[in-house]
Amino acid sequence: VMFEKTPLYAESGGQCGDAGEIKSNGEVVATILDTKKFFELNVSLVSTLKPLKQGDFYTLEVADSRDEIARHHSATHILHKVLKELLGDHVAQAGSLVDSQRLRFDFNHPRSLSVEELNEIERRVNRFILSGVSADIFETSIDEAKNIGAMALFGEKYGDVVRVVKFGEFSIELCGGTHVSNVAQIGSFYIVKESGVSAGVRRIEAVCGES
Repeated sequence: VMFEKTPLYAESGGQCGDAGEIKSNGEVVATILDTKKFFELNVSLVSTLKPLKQGDFYTLEVADSRDEIARHHSATHILHKVLKELLGDHVAQAGSLVDSQRLRFDFNHPRSLSVEELNEIERRVNRFILSGVSADIFETSIDEAKNIGAMALFGEKYGDVVRVVKFGEFSIELCGGTHVSNVAQIGSFYIVKESGVSAGVRRIEAVCGES
């Protein structure tokens, strides 16, 4: 189903789509299982308890998992910056997955990471989380975003107006996803696995928040 207006985030940029509920007069009439993009429109996959009718008005509620997804997505931005600081500017995102249970971050690097390096990455991410920096999220022109040093993803297509997610002067990225309003909301960050994906690409899997 598609709605004229929706608070549901559609899967994109590595972030999973939102789940939730559809209500009519306070009664749950359908469960939202997933949300994806279709020709730039948000389409939700639903399981109906009662028929949904075109032209009717419904209340859409996003599942509580949204908060956990935001925690993992913001942690991914901090991880990206820490990797660049620790390993070098050659580090670039080569893929990512963010859901309510975990994050997965693929990046360019020629070799596996040592236990010492992984411990240092974890320590730096957690130290920044403890700083309690607030998020600054805004839209601006692509040129202005470049001027303030926003990181763009190679291969992504950006329009004239872009959305910037900024955590102090530490992390500035172009991103359309959902994020915490303050990095302290992430809680703790733990790396659970580091592995190779392909030649020159490594993968870090980590958990934060309730996970």
